Amino acid sequence: MEYSEIDLDFIVGIPQLVTNITISDSQWTHGKVGISDQELWLSKRDDWETIPLKSIELVNRRLPKNIENRIMASSRHSNYIVVDYKKLSMFGTGYVTSSMIFTGDRSNIEKLKSYLLSYLGFSADAEYEQLSSEQVRLLFLLSSGITDMDVLLPIFNKDKILLKHAFAVLKKKKLVDEFALVTPNGYAIIEDMKGKGEGTIGKDLTNSFKQIVKSWSHTTSFKATENMNKVAWKFDISSLIGHVNTEHLWKFLPLEQLETVSIELSNSGSNLKIETKNDVDITLESIEDSITFAMFDILDSNQDTTYKLINAIYIGVKEKKDLAYLCSIEPFAVSSKLEHMVQTELIDDDLTLTPKAIKMIKDHLSEKVTDSSLTGFVESERLREFEMEYAKKKMMDKLL
Repeated sequence: MEYSEIDLDFIVGIPQLVTNITISDSQWTHGKVGISDQELWLSKRDDWETIPLKSIELVNRRLPKNIENRIMASSRHSNYIVVDYKKLSMFGTGYVTSSMIFTGDRSNIEKLKSYLLSYLGFSADAEYEQLSSEQVRLLFLLSSGITDMDVLLPIFNKDKILLKHAFAVLKKKKLVDEFALVTPNGYAIIEDMKGKGEGTIGKDLTNSFKQIVKSWSHTTSFKATENMNKVAWKFDISSLIGHVNTEHLWKFLPLEQLETVSIELSNSGSNLKIETKNDVDITLESIEDSITFAMFDILDSNQDTTYKLINAIYIGVKEKKDLAYLCSIEPFAVSSKLEHMVQTELIDDDLTLTPKAIKMIKDHLSEKVTDSSLTGFVESERLREFEMEYAKKKMMDKLL
């Protein structure tokens, strides 16, 4: 079950709004508004009031200006949304139409509207005949061929429900089809919005969008190879992408600017996702899933330092100062930790991983992988090469 929460001020259970309504400061409740696919949840002190979504009749009905002024004066917010719904009458067994008013930040009001209409459909949309700013924006983007969710989500503040609702409205109005291709009616609206013969401010809109499409399409089509990993940096509409050797990977990551690090599993493998403090998104793609997980464990602040060192050696880091920096270990402590790893037969004196350490990597990764399409990755070519190199080294030691 999908569930989202938003901070808002609200009044519930008032008669359907008429022009003589009185709204006072004391009527407003500040709290959490939760939305699931079945109910609207409203926090009330230490409890919750629930309203079934099936009882909601209309969302975002506009009010007379004098009532809007009263709402803004009493709530001290300039953004509001009205939700009309059926509730049991206090007299008899029938139902009456009541209203809820929500006020708050514009972004939260828009989220509430998008969430409700995504669950309720268009019959409840009081402004269905008009295109919102989000829908106009999406129509222009789709007309330029931009359909990649990785590109669109940042433009829509990473709000999937808002984006999907905008697309559903455009499709319902037959301005785009199910393949996100703009219809003739959609192009007619775009041309009407652009105007005719008035010139332009700044760069040409169509050419600018084509440049965005070209840039992001290149990012999507660029693939990791057998010997090189794909590293992509993205910020807003800008992107930087390249091939990076495994041994050099850590040099291409802003270790001191990391905000969050996560693993994204897909049918094609695993990707390392990094968000920085400067809102830059970094993606590491490798045909060797063991490399992706090794980098994740190295950057995990909660991971055991010995295992972090094993993974750092696995991706090719050999210098003590580099191991200290990458694994967040004090430089003076690295030597003693490496000596202990030699004594416990995890590495040899030359920092070669032993079969014991390689087995630790395999076992650790097997525990983490939940996607059945990745179950064979622990038998990767890179792990086999490490095992063969160790066996070859031991054989040469005996011959010498």
